[in-house]
Amino acid sequence: MKTNIPNRIINPQNDSLFFGKFPILLMKKLSLLIVLACFCTIASAQNFRDAQDVQLMEVKAYLDYLKTSEVSSRNSIFNSNRLEQLLLEVQPAIYYLTGEVIRHGENPTALYTNSSSLNAIDNTSIESATIEMVTINLSQNTDLGRPLDLSVFSNFPNLKYIYILSNIETTGAVISSLIRNSNSEIGVFYKIDKGA
Repeated sequence: MKTNIPNRIINPQNDSLFFGKFPILLMKKLSLLIVLACFCTIASAQNFRDAQDVQLMEVKAYLDYLKTSEVSSRNSIFNSNRLEQLLLEVQPAIYYLTGEVIRHGENPTALYTNSSSLNAIDNTSIESATIEMVTINLSQNTDLGRPLDLSVFSNFPNLKYIYILSNIETTGAVISSLIRNSNSEIGVFYKIDKGA
């Protein structure tokens, strides 16, 4: 009786390094490691981008968001009615537009300024204790190249909202890219109104 000796190169049961189970297992582990590394890179890039960018909403969308949050939340920390009052009714206010502080009324709740005056707010005698909303006006094309550093409002203890009002053609993405050092406790929203 003749015995067949299988060819060792094409034998599927061969345990050699090139055709055995070890390389397949190694490839699976390596593939898993690559997928995990890619996922971690994407996740950290997303966190970095979220930290840099401000999630900016148009004023009507922001009001709708507040109303929805009030309905779904048991404790009413959101106050859309107060924001509507600040936006629509005449309020005691401070105007700081050309380096001069102009005050209208007692206990002002609103501050009106523009992007060129924003950086000098720290050096003024603005009564910040009662200010609830700041309106920053963008009225010139040069305003779209000037960053809006919101850290100047860090000493405004009752500030709840920052309203960016653009009187020039732009987009929400452009306005969002201008914002620096925002505080997550303060609502930031915008409106583009070329007729204002």
